[in-house]
This record gives sequence, structure tokens and C-alpha cells, in this order.
Amino acid sequence: MPSRAEDRTPHARGRGPNRVLTSRRAAVRIQAGHALLEVTALAPDVFRLGYFAHGRPVEYASEATDGAEWEPVEAEIHGSSGRVEIDTAAAKAVVALEPLRVSFADRDGTSLVDDVHLWSGEPDPDPAAHLGPPVRMDHARTAHTRFFGCGERTSGLEKTVSRQVFWNIDPPEGHGAAHNNLYTSIPFVLALCEGRAHGVFLDNTHRVEIDLAKADPERVSYEATGGDVVAYVFTGPTPRDVLARYTQLTGRMSLPPLWALGNHQSRWGYSSAEEILGLAREFRERRIPCDCFHLDIEYMDGYRVFTWDRERYPDPAGLMAELDGQGFRAVTIVDPGVKVDEGYAVYREGRERGFYCQTIDGDEYHNVVWPGLCAFPDFTNPEARRWWGDNHRALLDPGVAGIWCDMDEPALFVPFQSTMPEDVVHPGRDEPKLHGQVHNLYGSQMARAAREGLERLRPDRRPFVITRAGFAGLQRHAMQWTGDNSSWWEHLWMAIPQLQNLGLSGVAFCGVDVGGFYGDTNPELLARWTELGIVQPFCRNHSHIESVPQEPWRFGEPWTGLIRKSLELRMRLLPYLYGAFEECSRTGAPILRPLLFDHPADETTYTTDDELLLGDALLVAPITRPGIEHRHVYLPQGTWVHWWSGEAIEGPAHVLAHAPLGQPALYARANAAIPLWPVMQSTASGPPPELRLRIACAPGAGAYERELYEDAGEGFGASARRSVRCDGERVELGERAGHYVPPGREAIELELRGVEPGTNVRVDGEPVEAREEDGALVVALEESPAARVVELG
Repeated sequence: MPSRAEDRTPHARGRGPNRVLTSRRAAVRIQAGHALLEVTALAPDVFRLGYFAHGRPVEYASEATDGAEWEPVEAEIHGSSGRVEIDTAAAKAVVALEPLRVSFADRDGTSLVDDVHLWSGEPDPDPAAHLGPPVRMDHARTAHTRFFGCGERTSGLEKTVSRQVFWNIDPPEGHGAAHNNLYTSIPFVLALCEGRAHGVFLDNTHRVEIDLAKADPERVSYEATGGDVVAYVFTGPTPRDVLARYTQLTGRMSLPPLWALGNHQSRWGYSSAEEILGLAREFRERRIPCDCFHLDIEYMDGYRVFTWDRERYPDPAGLMAELDGQGFRAVTIVDPGVKVDEGYAVYREGRERGFYCQTIDGDEYHNVVWPGLCAFPDFTNPEARRWWGDNHRALLDPGVAGIWCDMDEPALFVPFQSTMPEDVVHPGRDEPKLHGQVHNLYGSQMARAAREGLERLRPDRRPFVITRAGFAGLQRHAMQWTGDNSSWWEHLWMAIPQLQNLGLSGVAFCGVDVGGFYGDTNPELLARWTELGIVQPFCRNHSHIESVPQEPWRFGEPWTGLIRKSLELRMRLLPYLYGAFEECSRTGAPILRPLLFDHPADETTYTTDDELLLGDALLVAPITRPGIEHRHVYLPQGTWVHWWSGEAIEGPAHVLAHAPLGQPALYARANAAIPLWPVMQSTASGPPPELRLRIACAPGAGAYERELYEDAGEGFGASARRSVRCDGERVELGERAGHYVPPGREAIELELRGVEPGTNVRVDGEPVEAREEDGALVVALEESPAARVVELG
């Protein structure tokens, strides 16, 4: 690809002058030598740039963008002196014709993405060059701009001065922070400059590399091995605005079933139904909360997908019924490799219907994974996706609750930990594609097939699908498990920025394996990892068949008690966590988010990547090193109240937090209502009738208002929401909007912390009795849809 010093405009290469072809409503199309350039305002703060070279058709349809439709936007188009400008109420795009350059700025003229160069290589006359010419977009980096996001990444939160690779792989065991690409590729960048945010998404499923001011500190480049430049610019100005628009484009997750938020237990190595039932008894007898078991590849007959090993699992329906009776669900793993076996109905039907990927010569493509020699479904074909989804009936009919898509990069064994050659053919339904064109989509499309199958086969229940691999927009289909980590303290630390960057890239429902997958954990590491696990959107303990067992009780006391205490806190926090999931499903706001998401003007938050916000009102600073129980914590602007001691601290502040095992550094935003449930062993019975709103009252902290969301936790029925506002001296519970009321609820309790004992309490002007409990004042409010006012003092 050309160096920055070369002029990449077609005119400079002797292809004739650039000229405006059409100018309509909110879009401009320009003939630029051998290419067409189109710039469109999709919304006042969203622009799309399309660059189609060498006669390629103008095409924006994409698996990433969910067929997103945009309301017509009011825009003005001006043209003069060799330039065209698209003005909206919030931002502007400027196209200079000679030389061809594109710039994006806000209404005040603040440059966001400036001096955009576009380039396409020459078509290769060699017929073996299947992927087409490479393409590139680069633009100026405004001084002090810093970069985040980029999906599933290793190392720290900030990605400035780095080169990020987007090509899905199954990384080697023990990968470290220097290992660049992982299982999922999301070429989306969130940029911050002096508190102002913007974003850029390159919708290209070929191999992509993004240079974030590493090769040249004044430039950012986006390069792909083929396809077109289709880029979206989100002008902000806040991270929340950028994520709202990005997830409007690529889709938002739907609200999962409540049980998916509980504690999950897994291990590659659970070898029989008898072993699973024994583990279930252990959890209940030890009163350790758990909602779900995950069955890895051993449940299958010779690793054939959509089958059961009838020796190890002789009665799948009976197993599911027995687990259900104890409050457990089960999730089963499904790999894409279909064993080549003429006696195996799944393989035979897929072959007969032409649903598998092919070699360039038209033969069925084969490689080796767990079952041996396998064929691989072509998920670009909607008929193949439907067939694949319908095959899940063999798992759902016995009572399996969710599906775990694994090995879907796709990962292959020949060569070991490889993936498909780029010239493998996806026949599709109408338009064949080479694997190099759609490689990064394979996991997303497999997850889509599974999800759509669950929706058809069980339409009254919310689908739950996990994927290890995917592309932008995967959040519409599945949650992201981050793959095979290691039982290292370094991987515990790395999980925090990794999950935050996934959240900043639209994939909010995510989690890492608690305790680590490869290698042997130890009791302290498992206890500390569980303290992080309980604030992950997805909380699952998962380990390798050759590692030491790491169920919560394996190391004895005091470790069992410490892990139980953490998991009990997870269960208490479920209504708060569930509310964060609901907000994400509406707005795209990450569930687990970096401090910079809510505090973009505070540049200290840009490097504070070993802390996180859970929703809007809880701040967590995990311990990620052995043998210590104190750590530095940065508290951003606002008043923050230590969860365990009740100490109130005014931010911004740097503090030394005491965080002994079992009491992680956890802070609540003052005057924010944190909904809590009693400790449950599982969510099998749905939301309990008891609800407590814990509020750290701080009169000088200013008023804070949050919304309480509730529903049945399953299905698609009624819901309810109400506001809770507190200024430290007065709590206002808004009128309930919606029809859902948890069965049996008689009262909502307010747990008011920071209130002096003996303080007088009035509810709707009438004095009431309040009780003291664990240093707090507890007020019971009779369940009612009406608004209520509680006054203190």
C-alpha cells in the first residue's frame, strides 16, 4: 500500500477531473476517476462514506448493519469553489474536489475526522488473485485525540499509537497482551479529544488493519485486503451519543432471560449426566448460588453435533427435568464442524442440499476438528442457516435452555489452530463468495442461525446464545464469551479493559472465564476472579479438562465461604444489573463501562483501565495481584460511598482502598437507588416479591434520579418502570408506568444509609415508624402504583 507521502487521489494519477454527479436531499455522489464516492447524512450526527472503485456497484447492504433504516434527515447542500458541503443541525461533511478530500466537523467547525484520503489498488490481472484490489482510507489525527474500542482486544483500554488487526483466529494457549487479534473483529474506533467524542466504523469483512497513529502520529489509517470503503462517522459529542448511534446502525441486544444473568458453571470434562447431577447437589447442599450448567463436547455422540452420547447421557429429557426441579438450566455447546459420515443424518442432509463450503474446484471442503474429518456449513446461505437452526430441535426438545457456539472462527486442526483458506468458496444462495471476503462473519452468521432457530422453535421464550467469534453487529444474535484465557493474574487484569472495550464496541453482554481456562488456578486467584466475575455481564466459571477442578468449594475454607459471599452479592444485585441490561437494549449504553464513558472530560479516566463502572451507579476496582488487600482507586466527579463502610468521598479523588478478600473495592453513587433482592440460590422462580432500594443518602451531594425496571424475567409480557429520585433528604418514588407487579409483593423497602439513628420519617406527609438495621434506616412502603414521597428529618 502507498506511503503517506504519495497522493492517493485518482486525479493525481492522471484519471481526469473529479466532478459532482448527483446532489440530492442529504447525499452527494462524485465521479472520482475510476471510482464513485458517495457521502450521505443518515442522521444529524451520522454520515456514511462509500468509495467504490473500478466499476464496483454502489452497495451498502451488510450483515453488520441489520438493514438499519434511517428517518429522512434535514440537510442543506452547498457547492462552490471546487467543494461541496452537507450541513445538518449537528454536523457537516465537506468534500473538496481537487484534490479529492473529505472532512467531517461539528456545527461549530471543530474538526473531527479531517483530510480523509481514499485509495484503491489496481485490479490484479492474475486470475488467482480472487479477493480484488486492496482499499484504504486514512485521515488526519487532531492533536491530543486518543482512541478506544476496536472490539475484543488484549492489553489496556487505550489503543492510541497501536496497529490493530481484524481477522478472527483461535489464538494460541497462553496468549498475552502483545497478541493482537483474537476471536472477534469489530473495526470500530471511539475517539476522544479534550472531552469530545466521535466514532468511525469501517464496514468491511475482509482482513482489516487500523493504524491508530503508530506509523505516523498525525494520521489514522484503515486498510482492507479487498472490498469497498464503506465507513460511518458518528459525530457525538459524547460517548453515549456515539454508542447510541453506532448500535442504532449495527443493532442492539435484546433483553436476555433473567436466568442468563445468574451464576453459571462449566468445565471441559464433565463427562456424564451422573456427574452433572452430583455437582447440582453439591451447589444446593453448600448453598452456593448457581443458575446454569454448560455441557461441553462430551455430551455428544462422537462429537457429532445435534446428537447425544446415550451411554453418558442416556436420558437427556430426564436430566433436564431433574436439573429444572433443582432450579438449574442447561446450555449445550455446538461446533460448526459436521462429521463426514454417510450414516449421520445431519451430514447427509447438508450434503444433499448443497449447504457446505466448497473448494475452488467445486468439491466439498473438508478439514479436521473434534469429530475427525468434517464439512462446514455455508452460513452465508439463508436456507443453510434455517436448516442449521432447525437442527437445534434435537437439543431443545429434551429441555436445553441455551446454545453455546464454539470453534466458529472457524477453528481447524490442520494445520493446528488454523482457519479456512481464503479461497474456500461459500456458494450462498445467489452470489458465491470466497472465504477471504466473509471470514470475519462466520461466527456471527452461525450465531444468527442458532438464534433464529431458537426463536422459531420456542417463540414464547427469550433465546440465549453464546458465541466465541463474530463481527460488528453480533450483539443482535448472541453474547460474547472471550474464549480460552489462562489462570494467570495477568489475564485477570487484562479482562477488565478487554470487557470495557467490547462494551464500547456495541457488545455489552460479555464475559471472560472466571478462574481462567488453561492451567491451574489457585484459591486466592479464584476468589479474586470471582469478585470480578460477579460484576461481569456474563458470570461463568469454566476450565480445561487437564486443569485442577475449580468449582467454588474445591479449595475448602475459607475460600468456599469467600466465593459464596461474592456470588450471593451477585444475586442481590440482579435487579440493578437487569435494569442495566434493559437500558442497553434500548440505548446501546454498555452494562460494564469504563469511567470515561460517563466522564469524558476527565482525562484521568482515559488511563484508569483497571476500574470499571457497572451501570451508572456502581464503581468497582478489583484486586488483580496476589497477596495484597489495598489498592489505589480513582473516584471521578461526584460523591461516592464505600459499599462496606459507608464512608462518603467527594470526587475527583485518589484514595487508598482497603479491599480484603470478600470485600472488593465497591462504591455506590450517592443518592442513587440501587435495587436489591434477597439472596437466592437461583432465579428459577423468577423475580422474588421482596425488593429493597438501597440509597446512600448524602444531602450535600445533589439530587440523583434513576429508573427502576421490572418484568417477569422471561417471555415477552408486561413490564413496569418507575423513577426514584433522592437528594439526601427526600426520596421521590415516581408513579409506576406499566402493568407488571411481581406476584406476592406487598411492600418496597427503602434502605437509607448515612441517615442518623432516630431521624423522623414521613411518607406522603404522614409520620411512619422506621427500623434500624445494620447501620441503616429501613422504611417499608406499601406496594402501590401511585407516586410516593419520603421525607427525612
